[in-house]
Amino acid sequence: MTIDEVLIEGEPAVLILEALRSMTVTHEGDGMSTMKGRVGGDSGAALLHALGNIRAELTAEDMRSFLPGRTPNRRTEDQRGADAFVLLAERVDEALTAWRNR
Repeated sequence: MTIDEVLIEGEPAVLILEALRSMTVTHEGDGMSTMKGRVGGDSGAALLHALGNIRAELTAEDMRSFLPGRTPNRRTEDQRGADAFVLLAERVDEALTAWRNR
């Protein structure tokens, strides 16, 4: 398996990593961080597609949390988006680390 075959949400992890690396991080005084940047082309498309898949996964998870006997998850759309972004970054890191250590 080559590094180009490592997929996250059906997208090449190296393209998602390329998109993430093109962004800049600003650390706020309250412990929060903001990421900004312009992504386009294949890397931008891969990032947006993977994020959309994870966000849909989290939306379904949140909807199931309202079933009887479960604790409702009341995260906002913004929180869901932030959670999806963190999960995506973690999945890229885990997949590429596993590939490197194979």
